[in-house]
Amino acid sequence: MMGLNDLQEERLMNRLGPEDYQSNRHIRKILNLAQAFKGDVFYDLGCGRGQLCVVAVAEFGVKRAVGIELHRGRAAKAAERIQEMGLTSRIEIRNEDFMESDLHDATIVYCGLGEVDEDVALFGRKLKTGCRIVSLFLPFVGILPAAADYPFYLMKVPFRKTKDVSLWTSKVLFTDASVEDLYQELDTDREYRYDKRTFKRMMKKRFPSL
Repeated sequence: MMGLNDLQEERLMNRLGPEDYQSNRHIRKILNLAQAFKGDVFYDLGCGRGQLCVVAVAEFGVKRAVGIELHRGRAAKAAERIQEMGLTSRIEIRNEDFMESDLHDATIVYCGLGEVDEDVALFGRKLKTGCRIVSLFLPFVGILPAAADYPFYLMKVPFRKTKDVSLWTSKVLFTDASVEDLYQELDTDREYRYDKRTFKRMMKKRFPSL
């Protein structure tokens, strides 16, 4: 582990349990895809219990991590865990709506929540050039990913936008495919968390040819 003293590491392992900590393959996928390193400031939007922030600091050695959680109870539990681990100097938990958060110093942002219409404009305005954004299941509609390790997609600011729906769909499904193929894939994927009506509305808005 990087960046922790022996006492902090012991607290971390006691709190998470070795099996839980070592089995977080999806968390490591996110951070590996973003190429997280010690100079990064990492933000988790909708951080839940703060696990991703902990691994970002403890294993990947990021300079600082910020977890933003709207649910008061989850935010309180996450903050309690961070305090018990002795990581409050490296990890901050904020109980707030990320749509209103200050993200100016972020170099990596994880957004595992379903995209809403405002996201592209919001992140394009709030995030600095070079910031990496990792999303779950889909890149933002109309934004070309820089890399992917399914179910995660990496985008960078400034966004690479496209009006070519076929190009975007091919980047999502990793093969030449139609919009109908994409809709069918999402309809049959039980893990897909986005509201499908909202997604189809955004598709029509971002791709005028539909």
